[in-house]
Parts: sequence; structure tokens; C-alpha cells
Amino acid sequence: METVKRNFIKNPSIKNLILFTLLWFVGILLLTLSTTDLFTESFFQKKYVMIYFLMIGSTIATGKLYINYWKNKNLNSHSNAE
Repeated sequence: METVKRNFIKNPSIKNLILFTLLWFVGILLLTLSTTDLFTESFFQKKYVMIYFLMIGSTIATGKLYINYWKNKNLNSHSNAE
């Protein structure tokens, strides 16, 4: 019998999806609040380029999590139907 390692990036569960979505949202919110000084400054400034890359990277990682969840969900539903 082969043991399968559970990888939360390749095979995320719904709990992983909810947890990482909440963490992503809180992280983006805190980064936005810190860069705009509680919305008193403009969001788009050259000095915050690294923070923008961090936001883009976390959004892409969260998106990949959703894509993998839907792929695995569809793959499991097709294999159960056969």
C-alpha cells in the first residue's frame, strides 16, 4: 500500500482554502493600511514597489491554491462517477 503525502498547495482542502483566504485578506489589508498611513497618503508611490510585489505574489499564490482545489475537486468527481 502506497502512502500519499498530503500537500496543502497541490491538494488543498476546504479548510486550507478558508484559512489561507483569510490570511491573504488580512495581510493585504494590513499592507494597504501601512503603505497609505490609514488612507491619508496615495497608495501608488514609487517607494513601495517591494510591497506591491509582495501583494502580487501572495495574490498569485492564493489564486493557485483555488485553481488546484477546483482541479482536484473536478478530478475526484470524475473518478467517483466512473
